[in-house]
Amino acid sequence: MGDKSGQPGTHTYKSLAEDGVFGFVEPPKRPTGSLLMHSMAMFGREFCYAVEAAYVTPVLLSVGLPKSLYSVVWLLSPVLGFLLQPVVGSASDHCRARWGRRRPYILTLGIMMLLGMALYLNGDIIISALIADPRRKLIWAISITMIGVVLFDFAADFIDGPIKAYLFDVCTYQDKERGLHYHALFT
Repeated sequence: MGDKSGQPGTHTYKSLAEDGVFGFVEPPKRPTGSLLMHSMAMFGREFCYAVEAAYVTPVLLSVGLPKSLYSVVWLLSPVLGFLLQPVVGSASDHCRARWGRRRPYILTLGIMMLLGMALYLNGDIIISALIADPRRKLIWAISITMIGVVLFDFAADFIDGPIKAYLFDVCTYQDKERGLHYHALFT
């Protein structure tokens, strides 16, 4: 009940922030290798973008997409991003997963990128193996290839935010600066 002053009934309360339990906690300093590894995710994203830029037009031409639909293919991904990015960003900010707030989104978007790339590079082969009718094969090959391009482009645009947010979540100010320099170097 009392404290060391010998007066009964007086209490000395100490703020929990003074103990550091609820106070500001500076993240640990990250080694250079860890920051470089984190920047490799940006490198992978940019490499996949380069593959997309090199192969999408020839692939869309090879499956028979009408020229009037090229702009539709490139328009769908930004429209989806405009509509969904705030929702997913907010969900990422409030995520309480065991892996952390950003990692599940980075993993999911990375898998979506790979799936989209596999679909647009191999859509006509996949459909040729499943469908024999030439007319249906053409329609399905164009559809699957378009879905692959939109899925890839959407995920590749989207993954940038969680990667940078993860860097800001786990690094000190100096490490954030170094990490962003490495991101710029790898992109």
